[in-house]
Amino acid sequence: MNRPRSAHPGWSLSVYILCLALLLAACSQEVAVTQPGITASPPAAGPTPTPIPPPSTAAPTPAVSESSQMPQAEWHLVVVGDSSLWGLGEAFASQIEGDIGVEVTLTDYTVGGLSAGRVLEELQPETRLAKALADSLREADVVVMFVNPLESVDPAKPLNLSGCFASQPPASCAAETFEQYSADMKAIWARILELRGGQPTILRATDIYNPLVSPWNEGGIFEACTECWESLSHAARLAAEAYNIPFLSRYDAFNGMNHEEDPREKGYIRSDGEHPTELASQVTAEMLSRM
Repeated sequence: MNRPRSAHPGWSLSVYILCLALLLAACSQEVAVTQPGITASPPAAGPTPTPIPPPSTAAPTPAVSESSQMPQAEWHLVVVGDSSLWGLGEAFASQIEGDIGVEVTLTDYTVGGLSAGRVLEELQPETRLAKALADSLREADVVVMFVNPLESVDPAKPLNLSGCFASQPPASCAAETFEQYSADMKAIWARILELRGGQPTILRATDIYNPLVSPWNEGGIFEACTECWESLSHAARLAAEAYNIPFLSRYDAFNGMNHEEDPREKGYIRSDGEHPTELASQVTAEMLSRM
């Protein structure tokens, strides 16, 4: 089936590594095709912080129900994420088509280094890109999202993961350093629910896997850096649970419940040491479907 879609452009996840320090090495750019909404900029030597609007104060409400009212002829899937979600849109669209028997139109907003702060800014009405992203979400029957905490930092509780990528313990990434990230994620989910206006919608949240098990063990920083990933995952889960949105932990699935397993050994990580393989995307799509 020829599926209408907009492919992911983007930086390497190395932007995420250098700024958030999530992964190890730069990798080549994926196929870049013009897409609506958020677009990538050329890689820079370092991050330029984006102003972060205050999180929404709207009271948590249950996620829109998934019911027989869902459209039966065509579904719109929107994936919003950093490059750890590259490839998932196509895999999940195919999975939905096989499971439900509908045609799926995919709009893929996966950009290397995409942060919660960036998405939250783009969803404010006064921004120039707000209409494209908002329009996509307004039409979405299914939304999957993971964006990183890069620009969700409270100066009073600084987040610093860089030690995990210099063979040193991280400076700080206790649970409280992710509170701003969780607040920003809640604000994004609240805005998505607002845009959907009560229409039946399937919402799915996820976290990020860790491809650095072996380097951390070799550097003697596994325990300290694992605390960082677990705090990140917990913050993303809290934001989803505030709106009763089902949460898939790729961290648990790829790294095992104790987070000690190396996903590279399972065939889930490309040769660049960072990004998910087609197998990983397909496994993730299947898990999302079972949810």
